[in-house]
Amino acid sequence: MEINFEFRKDRKLGDIVQDFVNLIRLIFAHFIRTILRLAVVPLCVMLVLIYYGTTKINLTSDQGWLENKEVLVVAAFFVFSFMIASMLFYGLGIEYFILLKTKRSTAFGTKDVWEGFIKNIRKYFVFLLIALISLALLFIPLAAIFALLLFVPFVGNFALGIGVTILGIWYFCAFLFYRESYMEAHTALQDTFKLIKNRLFTYGVASYIVSFIFQAMLMMLMLVPSLIIALIAYNVLGFNEGFFDSFTGRFLSSIGVTILVLIYVIYYMFSILVSGIIYESAKEFSYGENVYEKIVQIGKERGA
Repeated sequence: MEINFEFRKDRKLGDIVQDFVNLIRLIFAHFIRTILRLAVVPLCVMLVLIYYGTTKINLTSDQGWLENKEVLVVAAFFVFSFMIASMLFYGLGIEYFILLKTKRSTAFGTKDVWEGFIKNIRKYFVFLLIALISLALLFIPLAAIFALLLFVPFVGNFALGIGVTILGIWYFCAFLFYRESYMEAHTALQDTFKLIKNRLFTYGVASYIVSFIFQAMLMMLMLVPSLIIALIAYNVLGFNEGFFDSFTGRFLSSIGVTILVLIYVIYYMFSILVSGIIYESAKEFSYGENVYEKIVQIGKERGA
């Protein structure tokens, strides 16, 4: 299905939020369908890991779980797997957005998204290495700034959230400038900052507003499956000390955590879409790529 959406557009704060809503309305069904197909295997693996992890944790035991080395190993492996899954979906979300803006339609599927990711996987690893090195260098000043923001009354938490969002937008735009061969990997962060430094705050606020709205919506969506699982657990087993020691209790707990992971994945990939819109705005503001397209359109209109 062809989508009527202008990606190459210089946007201000309100335009970013409004265009994101418009884009979601156009691609929501296709986007969710693509995510679910891509997420089937990782979520199944996550479900097995979660269930296996719960079998190693005895909540009724007097021994603290921090004292159990096997539990710590399982927890570390779960966190590592979750990080790998996050990185995977980050790349898949970017490839989805690139296909969407290139084709200007939803005439592609999970195979196309996956092939695009595999084709450019080297760029993901190269930029990941650069990002880790740069974050290590920036850690102390950023940690100091973020720590100070926590002590600011009323607006400190919002300022911290916007600050983290600005950092994410900066790195996201730098990667896409590198991914689309506008910049070299080793200079992408510096060059991107020079290009968008005057609009970073606006981009950060826009992304934060959209993220805040989606967090509220997803929390509401979580209530329904959480209540269903809680009611089943209460009616079948009852909440007692032996709940997490039974197969049903552990299985229901694993299903609940897996649903939370799925919701997180959906939120995560939606945030990539709004970051993509911001990137297109930054690119248009910096390079003005659709100037020639507008001239052609004007010529056609005059000819008509």
